Amino acid sequence: MCGRWWLILLALIAVASRGAAQAMPHPELPPVVPLDVVGLPGGLEVSRPLTPVEIPPVAVAPKPVVGEPVGPSAVPVQRVEELQQVAPTLRGPLGPRWDALELLIWWPKAAPLPPLVTATRSGALPILGDPGTEVLVGGRALANPDIAGGRFVLGRALNTRQTLGLEAVYFFLGSRTDSVILSDAATPRIRTLGLPYVDERTGAEQVFPLALPGVARGSVFVSTTTRAQGVEANLVANLADTSRVRLNGLMGYRYLQINEGLTIEQFRTSPGGFGPIYDQFDGHNRFHGGQVGLSLDLSQASLYCELTGKVAFGQSTEVVKIDGATTIFTPTLGGATVADFPGGVYALLSNMGRYTRTGFAVVPEAMVKLGVKISDTGRVYIGYQFLYLSSAVRPGEQIDRMLNPAQIAAWNPAGSFFAQDRPRVPFARSDYWLQGLTIGLETRY
Repeated sequence: MCGRWWLILLALIAVASRGAAQAMPHPELPPVVPLDVVGLPGGLEVSRPLTPVEIPPVAVAPKPVVGEPVGPSAVPVQRVEELQQVAPTLRGPLGPRWDALELLIWWPKAAPLPPLVTATRSGALPILGDPGTEVLVGGRALANPDIAGGRFVLGRALNTRQTLGLEAVYFFLGSRTDSVILSDAATPRIRTLGLPYVDERTGAEQVFPLALPGVARGSVFVSTTTRAQGVEANLVANLADTSRVRLNGLMGYRYLQINEGLTIEQFRTSPGGFGPIYDQFDGHNRFHGGQVGLSLDLSQASLYCELTGKVAFGQSTEVVKIDGATTIFTPTLGGATVADFPGGVYALLSNMGRYTRTGFAVVPEAMVKLGVKISDTGRVYIGYQFLYLSSAVRPGEQIDRMLNPAQIAAWNPAGSFFAQDRPRVPFARSDYWLQGLTIGLETRY
């Protein structure tokens, strides 16, 4: 009985809801055309099946690489990681960078010296050319030992193909000093010791005695010094490159500096006084010029041979410096008086000073290296090098042995009463060379 009343109540609620919906006004919607029916101009309905529509995937543009063009003209590039893996194998003939560190063991041309120190065992004056006179210093170099130094090379490629580059080179040789000390007291076989010269007034050989029995006692110290360094800046271009042969050309600038010195120091004791006397002769050479050259690299497996030739043309500035001084200590009661005078024995008022000349010079260089490749980027080698300077002033050749003894302060402290023109400055020129071994390590990366 109760179930029937529930059914009647639900029916009344449904009828009420329908009536409320019909009472609310709403806009009329256009007729819905089925999706599978398309009307033609003539009114004819055409039916077609529905086709699925696929949404294309969104294309993600690759991340641009630094240096690549961006925009419509850009082309697809590889990933940065792939480029980094491929880049090391893309090495040109010169390589992106290269450098070398070398140890130099070189020998310079011997320093020329005129007869500077003579001696006798008999006690007679050690006049050059007389019987019994020995030349202890002069006529040959004091010594010719090797000089150690170093060279540094730094290069960089200037184009992406690595066929054109810029190279800088610097080398130096440490200062080398050769010396000899002679004294009548230290060497029993020497009884007389002196500095030979030619008397301007007579043209005859004479001697300035340092040690002479009963007249004077003395000693002499003679030394020579040598220093060298140079700089290059070259544009390097690869001319040919195969698996076994590589030919490079170069063109650039070269600077070469050669400095030499000669010192003669004496200490003389005589009844009139005692004191040191010194003569100093320096020769400085500075070359500036342009150079060209070729370098040939021959390889066979891990072995290689490199041949290099260069020649520079330019201007050489040559400077001669001459100086001298004499100090005389004169004994007095309770002490001694000290007097300083300009000039020594070979360096006197007529030739002391600084003198400069310039002229044309040539600097050729030849080098050969034999080495082993230790990796794709490194190799070690040993080589020989010859470097030549066509015009140079050397200290020993600037000594004029013809002089007026009236200028020698140890003999004539007041100086000469007349102007003298001897000794002069010969400004003699000769050539100069360096040669020796090179041991080095080169890397290209």
